[in-house]
Amino acid sequence: MNNEYKNRTYKDARVERGVTAKAMTAILALLLALVLTLTSCGSSADAESISSAVSSTSTVSTDNAASKSEMFTERDLSGDYDESEAETITLSGSSIETSAASGVTINGSTVTISAEGVYVVSGTLSDGQIIVAADDAAKVQIVLKNASVTSSSSAAIYVKSADKVFVTSAEGTENTLANGGSFIADGDTNVDGAVFAKDDITFNGSGSLTIDSPAGHGVVGKDDVKFAGGTYTITAAKHGVQANDSVRLAESDVTITSGSEKDGIHVSDDADEEEGTESDSFFYISDGSLTVTSGDDGIHADASVIIEGGTIVVNESYEGIEGLSINISGGSTTVKASDDGLNAAGGNASSGSRTFGSDDWGGGAGGGFSDGGTDGSINISGGNVKITAGGDGIDSNGSVEISGGYTVVEGPTQGDTSVIDFNGTGTVTGGTFIGTGGSGMAENFTGAEQGLIAVSVGDQAAGSSVKLTNSSGDVIAEAAPDLGYSVVYVSTQDMVQGETYTLTAGSYSESITLTDNLYSTLNGGMRGSFGGGGPRGGMNDDAGSGMNGDMNSGMQRGNGPGGMHHGGPGQKGGPGQGETDGITGATELQDNGATQLQGDTEA
Repeated sequence: MNNEYKNRTYKDARVERGVTAKAMTAILALLLALVLTLTSCGSSADAESISSAVSSTSTVSTDNAASKSEMFTERDLSGDYDESEAETITLSGSSIETSAASGVTINGSTVTISAEGVYVVSGTLSDGQIIVAADDAAKVQIVLKNASVTSSSSAAIYVKSADKVFVTSAEGTENTLANGGSFIADGDTNVDGAVFAKDDITFNGSGSLTIDSPAGHGVVGKDDVKFAGGTYTITAAKHGVQANDSVRLAESDVTITSGSEKDGIHVSDDADEEEGTESDSFFYISDGSLTVTSGDDGIHADASVIIEGGTIVVNESYEGIEGLSINISGGSTTVKASDDGLNAAGGNASSGSRTFGSDDWGGGAGGGFSDGGTDGSINISGGNVKITAGGDGIDSNGSVEISGGYTVVEGPTQGDTSVIDFNGTGTVTGGTFIGTGGSGMAENFTGAEQGLIAVSVGDQAAGSSVKLTNSSGDVIAEAAPDLGYSVVYVSTQDMVQGETYTLTAGSYSESITLTDNLYSTLNGGMRGSFGGGGPRGGMNDDAGSGMNGDMNSGMQRGNGPGGMHHGGPGQKGGPGQGETDGITGATELQDNGATQLQGDTEA
């Protein structure tokens, strides 16, 4: 894992990145010096206050990228158990038998586990339920060994209480957990998933598990949901997997099909919105594979989406991947979206669920107008990324940074779409980037530390090859977009200032000498006028006058149906009415303090 990736803050994506270890050491040294000075002067109260600040500051790690060892315990990943010491639960139609002398209660077709331990479940339960109701310190492992459980009106597995539950698919077995088509609430608890857990739940093992939920979500976790081994097929009428705190994936093959206007994976905590606090809900993948077909977002997380490895394929979605920050440092990510491919925008609700005029808009009762915001970030520092989008390929309310990896973005020629769309800065500092799309709202990157060409090439048909060759005739970048295009972006580490390159795109061909790192024939004025999309629909009153900009109104296309956002004013525009600087059209990220991703320290 490279150091550049490690130095980024993900939990609170609104904090600017790049706090170095040296800078943090200097801050701590200064604070400690102040503590010693005040203590020697007898000001114990002030010394105690600053000492507390030192302790608080030191928790903000400069090495705050996630890692697999922090996200998963050894027990998560092992899926091990000793069957000779386990209790058995045998299912047969509507009856249940168990070897346990205590800790297991059977009531008709419902079995309740109330004690820590390992329980091997086999057989078929045609209409029943496995409930875990243990104490808050208990770790319960349910081993599915050719087991099938269907509940006609609730969750097949319902975790009411425990410290953590492991659902282990035994090696060489095929298992099923399903809801029959309706859900009945359990008192004040709205049980609405084929698997429903109020506490942490980990799916592991090396067998396979099918989860079917024709009336609700596939898996619901009120804390963390982890996939740490095994093969999973999840089909749901609503979200495939919904969690409050996190969804984490490693060493697993997961296939999800979600319902109309629902996300494949949805990580959001309604309590954050109700309490007015910043969300820390995140998605993380280190290896394994995830395949998603969704009616709305393929992956949605309120705070962070962190892709360190593995294979992600979003076959169908409205927006492919959405989070306040999206950070890709490895693996292979392929996204197909009818709207934006990657979208860095905040919001607790599923992006498609917000409606113009509702209370979601403007923060007040009765609704209002949406603020697209400038807090989002999209960072690609490694891996292979392929995006095919009907809207913007990469869309950020804040910044876009390409610092490594191999990224190909395809967008359509028609409409108000762009290969990249951002409110803050867009930079290329490393890796390879090839982008094709429409010219109507084409934006320039704001900076490049390696060669970057961004040019209009006329209308080119889908499949028309894009190729960049150096003066020796060597091909250094090449793509064959699946969609038609009229602009091309190309940047690689092999492009050197002062050298001449030949860009061919369908019927277009041009010899270009890089007199500067950035060569562009795109309309530079658009850079200040258009910003990244926020939540869908509605209108935002942050429009500046943009008197001298190329787009006087400074209007920004929203992410979807329902209206338009107004972005910041055009470059060199007049004063804006929102947070955007009326002189430059630029916006700074607000530092609200970093919060760390929380790994597990115990099984």
